[in-house]
Amino acid sequence: MRIYIVRHGQTLHNKKSCYYGDLDFGLTDLGKRQAISIGSMLKEVNFDKVYVSERKRAYNTAELITNNNYFIIDPRLNERSFGEFEGLTYKEIEERYPKEHKLWIEDWLNFAPKNGESYITMSNRVFRFMDELLNESEVENILLVTHSGVMRALYCYVMNKNIDLFWKFSCENGDLSILKYEHGNLFIESIEHCRL
Repeated sequence: MRIYIVRHGQTLHNKKSCYYGDLDFGLTDLGKRQAISIGSMLKEVNFDKVYVSERKRAYNTAELITNNNYFIIDPRLNERSFGEFEGLTYKEIEERYPKEHKLWIEDWLNFAPKNGESYITMSNRVFRFMDELLNESEVENILLVTHSGVMRALYCYVMNKNIDLFWKFSCENGDLSILKYEHGNLFIESIEHCRL
């Protein structure tokens, strides 16, 4: 089994370097070109299943990658919810919420903004998704279209669910990673950054 994982193309909030998970935006022109570029790279792959997050940016990216028009929407592939931090830059968070910002710095893994979720909560739902996915039988190629935080959690999953490695991986818009699962072993086959 091969699992192809794509981070959605660029959005306006990516250009502004804002934190956002729940806010729902489509792709910029560059984001659309990134998705089309990934689609051309994967044009020879026949996907048995395509999973996407609930967010428009992921769905739009999936539409431009594959002509498979049946997508399985799975909220476990959603980006982390940033609660009251949604739509703000790091500097804005630091200025508007100094107390919460301090707590975030002190315990990045467990801190959750008001009405949001922690990195560990997000990672655990991604881990549950992967536990189920690896039990799929008779499936050769799976496409996941998701978000930066989810991709990092997926890398941690491959590394024996070692969440301490979360920030050791880069993840840009339009990136493509391929995981391979064979003989009970899951490994990262490749990580490719979108270059336009």
